[in-house]
Amino acid sequence: SYPAIVADMLSGAIACIGFTWIASPACTELEVVMLDWLGKMIDLPSEFLACSGGKGGGVIQGTASESTLVALLGAKAKKLQEVKAKHPEWDDHTIIGKLVGYASAQSHSSVERAGLLGGIKLRSVPADENNRLRGDALEKAIEEDLADGLIPFYAVVTLGTTNSCAFDRLDECGPVANKHNVWLHVDAAYAGSAFICPEYRHHMKGMEKADSFNFNPHKW
Repeated sequence: SYPAIVADMLSGAIACIGFTWIASPACTELEVVMLDWLGKMIDLPSEFLACSGGKGGGVIQGTASESTLVALLGAKAKKLQEVKAKHPEWDDHTIIGKLVGYASAQSHSSVERAGLLGGIKLRSVPADENNRLRGDALEKAIEEDLADGLIPFYAVVTLGTTNSCAFDRLDECGPVANKHNVWLHVDAAYAGSAFICPEYRHHMKGMEKADSFNFNPHKW
């Protein structure tokens, strides 16, 4: 489109290096505003937006796979702080060895890869007959690991799996994750752009229970 061509010429001429705020405050501010536009466009809860005045706000990552890894690393750092406060005698190695995350067996391979890169054990939770992750299956997995002395810290719910475009039951998994203080990441890489259409937003039911969310605007 004409606006896209002009924007590309302008950004190419400026040659802005915007990888940190200190490198380009204006670029960072533009990113914050633009991600709020996207968040409003798909009707994310206000807590996810920078303009809400809370801790929300979007950032651009290279890929959805990268987003899943960034969320996992954030959850890992948060849980390390929490556990150290309760057990100051435990070192990082001891705590990390006990951490466990969860994802549906139908999740994208990038979720498993995030666990490998983050040095964390990720447990594959069986999906139901419609390829969806359900709350009772997640609860069972978490309780089994708690009984084994492990520390649940991260769970991924997929809205629109790559295999079959199945939608995990976010409305069921959200309360389970919140109950056990597990960071809930929503991966909507493939289908998230469809939420621009109000008639598809029922698939987002329970989003207010999530800690992080990613989607690919270039898809669809």
